[in-house]
Amino acid sequence: MDANKLSYMLDLLDDDSQEVRDEIVKQLSTYGLHLEIDLREFSELMNEQRQILIAPILEKNRRNWLEQNWISVLETSDTIDKIEIAMELISKFQYGLGGACELTDRLDGIADIFRNKIPYGDEIDLATYLFQEIGIKGDQENYYNPFNSNAVFALTQKKGNPITLCLIYAFIGDRFGFNIAGCNFPGHFLAKVINEDEHYLVDCFNGGKIIYESDVSELAKDSEDSIAHIISEIPTAATIIKRILSNLSNSYSKINQLENMELFFRLSKTL
Repeated sequence: MDANKLSYMLDLLDDDSQEVRDEIVKQLSTYGLHLEIDLREFSELMNEQRQILIAPILEKNRRNWLEQNWISVLETSDTIDKIEIAMELISKFQYGLGGACELTDRLDGIADIFRNKIPYGDEIDLATYLFQEIGIKGDQENYYNPFNSNAVFALTQKKGNPITLCLIYAFIGDRFGFNIAGCNFPGHFLAKVINEDEHYLVDCFNGGKIIYESDVSELAKDSEDSIAHIISEIPTAATIIKRILSNLSNSYSKINQLENMELFFRLSKTL
């Protein structure tokens, strides 16, 4: 279908005949992945009824788009870049193909502000800036919201789940050469800072609280040995992405969006 015909097709979505409306929906479903992008030109024509009719088409297109573009994650080496690409794709999938929500640009912008504000800032300064000064925090009230796994959402709404907040910290830290890894700590995901002087954990979900390894035994007295093993083990990028996808699959199941649940389950099997 030609983009020039979209205005005419949208008008027919309000036709009195159910048969006509069904035929238009059928034709729009064959338009392709650019439908959502091309519709931006006709946003003033998109009343509530038309949005309801087209929504299933756009949602299916987004799922197809994500599966087609997931190859860029699989072809990237197992580094923090692999995770950032995955989070970029997830953000675009959730916000829509026609929107502008470039994760990398937003991360670069925050990194530039931090660099100008604290030129010689370290990992603790960055944690304080993100989780105290900016005020990005854990979403306690709506923990299982699928958008809590969306890094762009976390940056704009200043809330997210533990792993998303830790990854934002790691992504920005990587721009300064900071060595920030993940930690599958019992309860929720933590960030782990690794430098020559010392290693410590950062609870990004709770205000960027610093937890030194010497204090860890106080947090889990009954399982000190297993905790020590968890802290010493650095999860791979693929392992972290699998955890993100598992969170998304679980979140979508809770709101009965089963096609999205199955999508993220399938993607997790590719890693």
